[in-house]
Amino acid sequence: MAASLTPLHLLCFTYLLALKVVMASLCEKFGECGLNGICKLNGDSSICSCPPGFHYVDAKNTSKGCSQDAQQLNKCGATAEMRSIGHFDWSGNDYENINPIDEAACKQACLNDCFCTVATYDVSQSGGKCLKKALPLRDGRANSNISAFVKVYQEFVSLKPGKERKGMLLPAVTISLAVFCFAVAAITFVIWFCVWRPKLRFLQEAHKINSEGLKAFTYCEIERATQGFKEELGRGAFGRVYKGLLPDGRAVAVKKLDKQVRQGEEAHVCEKEFRTEMITIGSSHHKNLVQLYGFCNQGSNRILVYECMPNGSLDRVLFHGTTHLDWEVRANIALGTARGILYLHDECRSQILHCDIKPQNILLDESYNAKLSDFGIAKLVGTEQTWTFTAARGTIGYMAPEWQRGMAVTVKVDVYSFGVMLLEIICCRKMAKVDVPENEKVLSDWAYHCLKDGRLVKLVEQQDTSGINPIQLERMVFVGLWCVQDDPSLRPFMKRVVQMLEGTVEIPVPPRPGFSS
Repeated sequence: MAASLTPLHLLCFTYLLALKVVMASLCEKFGECGLNGICKLNGDSSICSCPPGFHYVDAKNTSKGCSQDAQQLNKCGATAEMRSIGHFDWSGNDYENINPIDEAACKQACLNDCFCTVATYDVSQSGGKCLKKALPLRDGRANSNISAFVKVYQEFVSLKPGKERKGMLLPAVTISLAVFCFAVAAITFVIWFCVWRPKLRFLQEAHKINSEGLKAFTYCEIERATQGFKEELGRGAFGRVYKGLLPDGRAVAVKKLDKQVRQGEEAHVCEKEFRTEMITIGSSHHKNLVQLYGFCNQGSNRILVYECMPNGSLDRVLFHGTTHLDWEVRANIALGTARGILYLHDECRSQILHCDIKPQNILLDESYNAKLSDFGIAKLVGTEQTWTFTAARGTIGYMAPEWQRGMAVTVKVDVYSFGVMLLEIICCRKMAKVDVPENEKVLSDWAYHCLKDGRLVKLVEQQDTSGINPIQLERMVFVGLWCVQDDPSLRPFMKRVVQMLEGTVEIPVPPRPGFSS
């Protein structure tokens, strides 16, 4: 006969159940192991570890996350393998979903994609689901249905322990030199303060830049890649862009910044802006942003090396082409641009104001996918700061009214510029035009009157209207008019803009731009 349950039995059972719940939640805390880290259960506690090819940011505090090893940076095109790390997953930052697919094909898809760092394979999905992920990785934790694979390049795989030990000699040599320098500090103080201190600041910035995965090119390497700056692709406000080819076969766009002779504080500001651009672009990764491969900062030469966009700028195909882009292509360009701006505002490491959204800065890849370029005039805003006062930036016609009124500048300036460009994408014409009837000269006013009169088709009557979706046309006009409102508080945030363009939320009828109270 089975013994009856006593209060002691019940107490023990309750304790074990509570312990199980606590153990299951150890790794559920958001950001428990920082960026790129993995949270694992270890007895009655949790530990943080790093994937292959990564190391702790702070070995004494493993919850600060992991950073990619130097051997893993700038290795696109080199031999690599997908290393299994077991059943783990990271939330967010997946940019491509492939289904159905088998595990081997999933790993190969990541190997063939320079943007992919981690691939996860979900066996619980019908046919298998593969997610490609880019850095940074967030909230790594166990998941029994997911198999995770990390891309590891050959140099890291074949690294010998002896080489690691050789690398450990550097701190010992550095300490010895520090002791020697301390002994003669009285003699070298003036030289250090006046000459080497500014150089050290630059080296610290350079280290920060290199840690973002950018290559520092020499001027000679750039000259060889461009065949002496032979083929010019275009000109911008800050310099000229040339076509180039890297030794590994990658086609690149080389932006050579104009030389400007500046003195005193102006020279310092110019140098600071250049380094800021490097750090900003290098740490921003999204499929709707142009990727920066590297830079040259040798002597008076300041050069940026971008991935090459074979179909050029939106400005060229929208206003200077012989035929209009198909409606579906233009709608995808608008949505892709909106997603890129949303990433800059809400999803990257530091909030970024682009400040110069316009068709010339939207580049198109071989499939006419939109990618934002030219972050040279971007304004970084701290995570606790939502607005900033700054000198007027951008391009006339796309600048929000608050630039000219000396008002506080927020992310809504990019929303305004996007609205102007969205109306231009819809109508395939510039915002202001002189060789048209008086009521059509300002595109936003004309679009509003066409909307009010129920004649939106007039906006696209010069195009092939066979592929235009009337509901989508109305939705895009609504979004454009909301974005160009004079009052920043009436403009939607980019997250709302993306939702409206995707058709997942209702859009109220917008007021007339410039006349809203």
